[in-house]
Parts: sequence; structure tokens; C-alpha cells
Amino acid sequence: MAIEDAFGVKVPREAVLLRELLLHAETLESHGLHLFLLALPDYYGYSSFVDMAKDLPDAGSLGFKVKGIGNRMQECIGGRAIHQITPVVGGMSAGPSRVSLQRIRQEAEALIGEVSGFLSKEIPPLQYTPLVEVSNWVSLADRGYGYTGGDILINGKEKVQVRDFYQKFHESALPPSYTKHTLYGKEPFMVGALPRILNSGSKLKGSAGVLLKKLGIMKSRSTYMNNLAQGVEILFSIERVVEIIGELLDIDLPEGQDGGITTEFSPVAGTGTAAIEAPRGMLVHTYTFDEKGYVTEGDITTPTAMNLSDMERTLMVMAETLIKETPDIKPALETLVRAYDPCISCSVHIVRL
Repeated sequence: MAIEDAFGVKVPREAVLLRELLLHAETLESHGLHLFLLALPDYYGYSSFVDMAKDLPDAGSLGFKVKGIGNRMQECIGGRAIHQITPVVGGMSAGPSRVSLQRIRQEAEALIGEVSGFLSKEIPPLQYTPLVEVSNWVSLADRGYGYTGGDILINGKEKVQVRDFYQKFHESALPPSYTKHTLYGKEPFMVGALPRILNSGSKLKGSAGVLLKKLGIMKSRSTYMNNLAQGVEILFSIERVVEIIGELLDIDLPEGQDGGITTEFSPVAGTGTAAIEAPRGMLVHTYTFDEKGYVTEGDITTPTAMNLSDMERTLMVMAETLIKETPDIKPALETLVRAYDPCISCSVHIVRL
């Protein structure tokens, strides 16, 4: 998308829909793993998913179903389950078969009721939910709820165009680490499912909209609500998958390796910037090209890099409060880190006391 922005490439509608399906596939795979297998044990008082599964087998089973449909969609549409290969500059290099799309739609339709039913049950609250609140939240926002398009929206009020991201948001590496931190002005901020809900949750329809009202996420700015916000997005993505596949099946969609859906283009000198909502939050790419189409500059800002400063802020708030109440604050701090849904290794190893 960033390259297409630089070269002025308009992507065919069918390719846009297939790419959106891939984003929903990635969301289902990632949220399914995080919510059901990594986060829910914190709510039910278990040390791991393995222990929880002995008493709550339905939670683990549903998590694997949600993750599984995401993986199968990525294989079907993206060419493989990890690091998909069909999205190319100008569109998609190959199209999925009608049979596989029909199978995915049937599977998604069956999951709507199951996910809605499970997440509508009373999930125990986390002990320290009121303690940490999001102070600044950032996401893409468009006319509807989604993971692409529109402007960058801060705290539901201030809009920034995607092309101006690096003028408004600032990256820095803090010694002795090479890890980048990103600030809006001088302020930390949060990206992810909860900021998307806070900025655009009123646009959710269907079962996802009903679940959102039931869970009361819009009334709370607790960082912990990021977990339940992912549950709402799982339902939203499943329902959207059914809609998109229905539209694609009404089109004479090319299939297989000979069924590429692309637009011809020629490289030109220029700079392109694009953003999407990855499962963990907003992801920004920018590239500058010379007249031959060679990259002369490039930058990628990831959701975890955007969340790091806010993660440190909330960890400090919680640590300063809990240290007065209990000698063992590590479990609570690890639970807080998991709520940001960083990379899997970070979610279990990031806290050192």
C-alpha cells in the first residue's frame, strides 16, 4: 500500500476485498491465540492455558477454532499460513477457489453464535482493572469500523492524515536499548483493539455491536479492557468475513496462479506512506524511491513500538500502588503487559524484578 501510494497505483476492487479478508484472517488467528489461550487464564485464576483447559475445555477449544479459521483463510487467500505471498504491488498475484471460499463462509457462519454465546457469559473481572487507565488512544478511523482507510484519530477528537504520521509522531531509541519508542508530541499513547473500540465502537453493527454494549467496554478506559475488545473484534471479523465472501462469490473471480488480479504500473520517484490496523494496533510503512524505483529511504513503525512508552507508564503506576499492598507484584505486572498483546515472548518474559 505504501508503494502503491508512491507510484499512484489504484488497486482493483476484488483485490482490495481479498486483502481485507487477509487482515481479518490475521486478526482471527492473532486474537484467538491471545484472548483464549494467553489472557483468559488471568481472568479465571489459572497459571496457564494448560491448567485452565482441564476445568474449562470449551475456552481452549473455541480459541483453537478461531485461530484455525484464521490460519486456513491465510493459506487459502494468501498462499501460506505465515507471511503470505499473494499480495503484490498492484493487487493480488493469485485468487482463491470458489469452493474454498464457500467452505470458509460456512465455517465462519457457524462460529458467530458460538463466539457470541461464550463471550456473552459472565467473565470474572481482573482484580486491578480500575487501577490503570488509557490516557491517549490512537487508531485509524473511517466511515465504518475496519482495519484500513481513513485518518489517524487521537482520543476520538484530533485527526492526522496518514501521510503526516512522521510529522506528528516521534520515534527515539532510548540507551542502552535499541528498541524504539514512539510518542505523540511528548505523550505516550496506546494502539490496539481497545483504542479502535474507543474511537469507532459506535459504528459496530450486528452481533459485535450487541456484544460491545453488553461488555460495557466504551464506558471503561482500563488497559485490561483491551482483552475484551479483542473478543468484540473477533466477532466483528467473523461477521465481516461472511459479508465479503458473499460479495466475492457474486463476482466472476479469477482462480489459482493464473488468476491474478492486478493493475499495471511504472515506478516513479516519490514517497509513499500507508497504515493499517494490524491485530496489535496501527502499523505504518513509508518508503522513498528514486526515478528507477529503487528504495532510497524507508521506515516501519510497529504497534509494539507505539505501545512501549504507554506500557512503561502503566507498569509504573501499578507498581507504585501495589508495592504498598503486597510483596509479590510480579503476577499483576505480567497480566498488565499481556493486556497490551505484545509479541508472544514479551508477554511472558518482559517483566524483570
